[in-house]
Amino acid sequence: MQGGRWTTLATLLLLWSSVALAPARAQKTEIEEFEKLDPYTKGERAALDKAGYVTLSPDRYGEKHTPAEMLQTLGTVSVIQIETAHFRIISTLETYKPTTDVREKAALEAEFDELKKKLPKAKLSSKIDPWLRAHLYAQRLEKLYEDFWRRFGLREDDFISLEAKAAEGMPMGVGPYLGQKEKFIVLLSNTRSALGRYLRTYVGQENEYSYRAHFPDCYFFGTNFEALEDNGRDLDIALYTQTAGAVVQNFLDAFRDSNQPVPEWLRYGLAHWYSRRIDARWNQWNAGGASDPENDENWRWPERIVGLVKNDAAVSWEQMTDWATYEDIKPRDHMLCWSRVDWLLDQRKGDMRAFLMALTHPVTPVTGPERTKAIRDQEWRAYSTVWKQTPAELDRVWRAWMLKQYPKRDE
Repeated sequence: MQGGRWTTLATLLLLWSSVALAPARAQKTEIEEFEKLDPYTKGERAALDKAGYVTLSPDRYGEKHTPAEMLQTLGTVSVIQIETAHFRIISTLETYKPTTDVREKAALEAEFDELKKKLPKAKLSSKIDPWLRAHLYAQRLEKLYEDFWRRFGLREDDFISLEAKAAEGMPMGVGPYLGQKEKFIVLLSNTRSALGRYLRTYVGQENEYSYRAHFPDCYFFGTNFEALEDNGRDLDIALYTQTAGAVVQNFLDAFRDSNQPVPEWLRYGLAHWYSRRIDARWNQWNAGGASDPENDENWRWPERIVGLVKNDAAVSWEQMTDWATYEDIKPRDHMLCWSRVDWLLDQRKGDMRAFLMALTHPVTPVTGPERTKAIRDQEWRAYSTVWKQTPAELDRVWRAWMLKQYPKRDE
């Protein structure tokens, strides 16, 4: 890994607060066996089409491995596979029993209202079985992809005639999936052990939480629910927020097969923005500092950002452009990344396509300090060409908007 950006393999350790929301659920020792035949579609073509699925038995997972190899790697656990228009999903998530959490309950009710239109048998009850849970994530991921596509003004012909576009000086990558040849792979494991076996085999890494990687022809994200449960994040909505944030980062890194020139503040800021739209309580990467989602205000970022700005404790936009790695970002700086993305998507939404295109022109050299400088120079050119403003000028406009938009602590 060079300059904080990936070459062949990509890593991302998600750090969680050590303060628990509630006592972790009792450790399970038994493995739940899933129905082999999906009870909601029965694998029938008409039902799969209505659900928006390509198949429940993908024939490949990119060049890295075949489904048969993947199943052998995961071992004795039951596995569900769903291929949608843009994802190949592997799930070993077991039955989930919703709690009395008000936010999650409301979100699930809305999601099931939508899911039922595609899967008439889908019903929210006291238990969400493994197949239904996998269907829920398939819906979530496709909605995420669609929303990313819309907010950045992408068009159907952007990833067609790629050789001609490259010849014209506008490279868009090597395939239809935001510039990748193959669909995004998402592994939703119920246990650390299953995730660990997968990572050791296909990524050559050890990680008990989650991991993002760049395979030769696609991007991968894998996570596990057990680690979240053990850290007091035992709600499915916590897993959803984590997954959404990581997958959005993969979208940015995959875009135009550009070798990850997107600035760190945008990568993390956009991830937080999508995660917080789902449920703002579940800070990732120790963002904002350790917090208890129920009793601590550390996840209430708008009020805290106002305080940082009024006390001259906020890093400037120009300082933000100097970040080259995740380690450069302090916990409270994550809040500012999020807020600046919040402003961009609210006030500069018509220019987000042009901005992303300007940021993601392929950068050479591939590694080293020269690359870091080239990426920063490209970012500054993007401000000048797209918005005709310097980072200092953008910072002033953002501050004025933020102070007007966000609530104060004493309100």
